[in-house]
Amino acid sequence: MAKHWDCGWALDECSPSWPTVCALRRTVIRAPETTEPPLARGKQAFELNGGTGTHVDAPSHFIAGGRTIDQLRLNELVDVPLAVVDVSTACSTDPDHQVTQDELTADEELQGRILPGDLSPADSLGPSS
Repeated sequence: MAKHWDCGWALDECSPSWPTVCALRRTVIRAPETTEPPLARGKQAFELNGGTGTHVDAPSHFIAGGRTIDQLRLNELVDVPLAVVDVSTACSTDPDHQVTQDELTADEELQGRILPGDLSPADSLGPSS
């Protein structure tokens, strides 16, 4: 039986975000303590970049004409071999770093060949993430 791990974490104003975009912003519009009935309630607004927190970038994020997230099939993302490529060192000095063929080759030398159908996320934050 396959094992599954929750790779997500709580999203709040202190959550890591891509260095070149805004972090999560929360604005309290109404609070029960500061409003009167019948409109006493909590209401908040959130602003965040789509690359905040655990997420998937569709091929169209990097490739003109690539598939969008709604075109990916669930069986391409669940119960498939996972090959995480650590590019955290490069990303620490270049927040817009793009994974290179040399990095993929070096990863394969350490971890084994990445096969067609393998899900290959890039780890931009490093082993502690």
